[in-house]
Amino acid sequence: MLFSTIQLPFSAKIFSQNTPPSKKSSQKEREYLRTSEVNAMIGAAQKVGRHGVRDGAIILLMFRHGLRTAELVALKWSQIDLVGGYYRDTSCQKWS
Repeated sequence: MLFSTIQLPFSAKIFSQNTPPSKKSSQKEREYLRTSEVNAMIGAAQKVGRHGVRDGAIILLMFRHGLRTAELVALKWSQIDLVGGYYRDTSCQKWS
């Protein structure tokens, strides 16, 4: 008696009956503000207090350049170029 076997095409999917695990939804909150949220903060800062324009400008400067509070407080006028529209960050320079 001869038994003939049928050759099936090989596929890794035939043998794996388990589906891959589903991705876990991230419960982590955002760590950044959206542009609309920053604009709302600027608008709110400009309406309150007598230095509203200054406060709005500070929020915009921090948002656009990624400044931390300590970096903003340490900022000097000599680091700002109003004509060129940039500021020079000296926090990464080597100390001698």
